[in-house]
Amino acid sequence: MKRYLGYLPVAIAAMLWLKGFFVRDGGVGIINGLVVFLIVWWLFFFTMLPIGVRSQEETGEVVSGSEPGAPQAPNMMRKMWWTTIATSIAWICYFVITESGVLLPFMPTRSY
Repeated sequence: MKRYLGYLPVAIAAMLWLKGFFVRDGGVGIINGLVVFLIVWWLFFFTMLPIGVRSQEETGEVVSGSEPGAPQAPNMMRKMWWTTIATSIAWICYFVITESGVLLPFMPTRSY
């Protein structure tokens, strides 16, 4: 725990620097960024669930009273970490595209 305390000032400085990117008019705000991150995280998570799963029948170790098609070792923590990494990359791409102003001509304005 003590070794992580050395990173605390750096983390605070980084958050203060990044604050300028999140608190903007018409940009990616904190709530918008969090909602997009969570929706994409769940989408990627459900996409990754069937990857690498072997059933009890395939491994030959069927537990009595259970479905033979039930997963033997679903590796949920590993999938959650890979989902978080993939979502972070996708969210950074979303953030850069939104903040760069490339999509600005296609965004609706107040004039109808």
